[in-house]
Amino acid sequence: MNKRLYFLDNLRGIVIFMVVVLHVFLCYMKYAPSWWYVIDPRQSMFFTYGVILIDVPIMPIMFFIAGYFSLSSLQKHGVYEFWAAKFRRIIIPWVLGVFFLAPPSMYMILLSRGKAPASYIEFWFGQFWKTMFSQSVFWFLGLLTLCYLILTVSYKFIGSLQNIKREAKKPSVMLSVLFIAVTSGIFLGMNQFFAVDKWVTDYYIIIFQPVRVFLYFLYFGLGVLAWKRRWFETSGFMPKIIPWSVLFFVSAIFYLNFKLMMAGRGGELAIQTGNAFGFNLFAYSAMMAGLALFQRLLNSDGSLWKSFSASSYGIYIFHSIAVYYGAYYLLRMDASPFVKVPILLSASIIICWALTVLLKKSRIISRII
Repeated sequence: MNKRLYFLDNLRGIVIFMVVVLHVFLCYMKYAPSWWYVIDPRQSMFFTYGVILIDVPIMPIMFFIAGYFSLSSLQKHGVYEFWAAKFRRIIIPWVLGVFFLAPPSMYMILLSRGKAPASYIEFWFGQFWKTMFSQSVFWFLGLLTLCYLILTVSYKFIGSLQNIKREAKKPSVMLSVLFIAVTSGIFLGMNQFFAVDKWVTDYYIIIFQPVRVFLYFLYFGLGVLAWKRRWFETSGFMPKIIPWSVLFFVSAIFYLNFKLMMAGRGGELAIQTGNAFGFNLFAYSAMMAGLALFQRLLNSDGSLWKSFSASSYGIYIFHSIAVYYGAYYLLRMDASPFVKVPILLSASIIICWALTVLLKKSRIISRII
């Protein structure tokens, strides 16, 4: 990889780390979703604020980075090899995850509340597929596959994509303004029909949040555009740390206030509008600030970063089991959530990191994770 782009792998690794943080925090936040896998009775609003803020930018960043590398890979390898790689790296983990890792996650909802059936096998063949189906964390791989499919169809039928001319071009301020305005409009429009945190699970194959799903497609597309315009390469565009960091902090406070107001006044259009704008301004500025920070300070392929980045996908795949079952075990501990969270987070990361490193010693598995 071009030395200038190590930071994208490192940023993706840290975003996955933040996904684990998010799922740990959810176990100890106040006002956790009633369906969450494990809800500890020892809670704090600190983790509620953390969940609200972490939840916003992590997936847009993941889709943006995936989009950035997608068209170049498609051009370089062709459709067949491109999809052979995606089948190994995306579709196989997606299918295996849904069949074998999502069910024990859902089983934990019942187990942690003392409502589990006589056996896990009974649950797997019964409730999971009938009334408690979920893809757990693997919904992301389903939507990512859909993004790759849309890109491939476009590539086959739009000739200019096959011989696209790349040129260094810095984005105008208007691009950012329009992107935030469009994503905010879509978010607000979908919020008129769906609650902001609503999940659609009825279709089994594709699981998504209606107010966010189109935003992810747009971030994927923005990543493709960024690659075309040679962002982050020599002489290419790189966001500046200070202005984007300032906007990041301001938008975080703005969004947090509106998100909290949504709990009691979510039916008011003014509150919905502020929440939609705050969400999308925060998501975009957090991504730009993260890109700027990592390019300037963390553009390294040192052994630790290399190992963590290489293992981050495996950490994503396995972390839900470690987090939820670890949180269930810690229910017995009479301790503050500020004690439990570091224990659960560090143990989950270390276990999943070590497991990934171990499994990658297998030639077959290393091609998947």
